[in-house]
Amino acid sequence: MRFFYRLERFDGGEYVVLELEEGSSRASGAIVPDRNLGQNYKIVMGAIEEYRRVVEVSRPEHFAVISRRLDLHFPGHSNVRFAISSAMTELFAKVSGLSVRELLMTDGLKKPTEVKNCPNPVVPEFLGGVFEVISLESKRCVLLRRYPNGEMEDVLDALSMYFEEMIRSSV
Repeated sequence: MRFFYRLERFDGGEYVVLELEEGSSRASGAIVPDRNLGQNYKIVMGAIEEYRRVVEVSRPEHFAVISRRLDLHFPGHSNVRFAISSAMTELFAKVSGLSVRELLMTDGLKKPTEVKNCPNPVVPEFLGGVFEVISLESKRCVLLRRYPNGEMEDVLDALSMYFEEMIRSSV
């Protein structure tokens, strides 16, 4: 698997976009450094470099376990692990000819209600990987973030189906 990343800019600052490639299929993830956690793009890129070898020797079908593998290799950095996990989930879906929603089996679940305010929303990027988010109870409210160029939109939208309520926001 080929693994690339680059720095992008938007009105709120900078963010890192990563891309995974297998054959002719490509998928992307994004990380907005969380300054409240002391992150900047250099720290995010450093974590990506720590994870690079683990990702490059992985195959798209490892999408369900990649977050755990990354955390065992270099603990922490949940937003970086989430971006990689999301990209691998999307890549596996493309390689397999499935939609992300089909892959995550959310077709039968109801569309979450959009709410204006919920006190402690789940932010998928801060949990680690796609499957850490799926394992949460459905009565939680999820914060569905929109990235400047639509990165991870399919994965985040499919994950929102696991929760009863959601809030939409831009990064």
